[in-house]
Amino acid sequence: MGEYQTGPTTLNPKPKQYISDNVLKYTIWLYSLLILIIPLLFIPTISYTDGYSISNDRQSYVLNKLKSHDIVFLGTTHKKQPILKFFSDLIPNLHDAEVTHLGLEICSDQQETIDKFLQTGQGLADIKLHHPMDCEEYRNIFNIIRRIDHSKRPSVIALDLPKTMYRGKINRDEWMASSIVRIFHENPNAKVLLVVGNLHVWKKIEWENTVPNSHGFIRTYLSELMPRLRAFSIGQCIDQAPNECDFTREFSQLEGAVAIDCDGRFSDWKIGITRLVAAKPTKVWEILDGVIVY
Repeated sequence: MGEYQTGPTTLNPKPKQYISDNVLKYTIWLYSLLILIIPLLFIPTISYTDGYSISNDRQSYVLNKLKSHDIVFLGTTHKKQPILKFFSDLIPNLHDAEVTHLGLEICSDQQETIDKFLQTGQGLADIKLHHPMDCEEYRNIFNIIRRIDHSKRPSVIALDLPKTMYRGKINRDEWMASSIVRIFHENPNAKVLLVVGNLHVWKKIEWENTVPNSHGFIRTYLSELMPRLRAFSIGQCIDQAPNECDFTREFSQLEGAVAIDCDGRFSDWKIGITRLVAAKPTKVWEILDGVIVY
């Protein structure tokens, strides 16, 4: 028999150059894949906000509207801290837009008490406010106004209907419109910021047929009394349900509050501040000129 040799089985290893080439090809492929994937991680989510002119500076937005209009209606939801903070920060800068008058949703029979406080610093607690808006932050607005230099301080006007007249023939919005007219009759060059509840700043309204004693809003009366007055209405949306307010759904995701002009692009959009009002469907741009979304 011939010899039978035993020993460890020897596998023929692949050449080292072949292994190196494979590693190089794999490395190049991996880097190429990363170059394609990484940019995708930074592409923003597509939203209806794309293409809209959005202002992240609410204060400049309001001041610019004041510069180009005779009166700006700034709607509010009462006792909301972000809105009160915004209003407080806005007041010292109203002079930049040459604002002469600040109209507030306070009964006009409180005017003397307001004037007394602004002159003496006494009697802040004596100013009677509507209960839904009465809070420390709102009252502090008078302190902010009082600290402004007299040459730059706007005249504070209590615009609202006295409660003793609530059952009379005139409604609150009609009374406030008349109060505004008096401002411009006394000072034709006046520039006014009006801060009232959101429902008072609407441009128009068409009530449901079931609504008794239906009436207009300040602007509907004002357009009849002073049709040439340049007016701009801004509503403020805060804590609205996204399924009931398209503006909240699309814009509240952005950092900070944003301001945006209302126009035909939003004709089919819902806005939350109308949901509790028994009014017939109305296009958003027919109700408001602009909106601030928190």
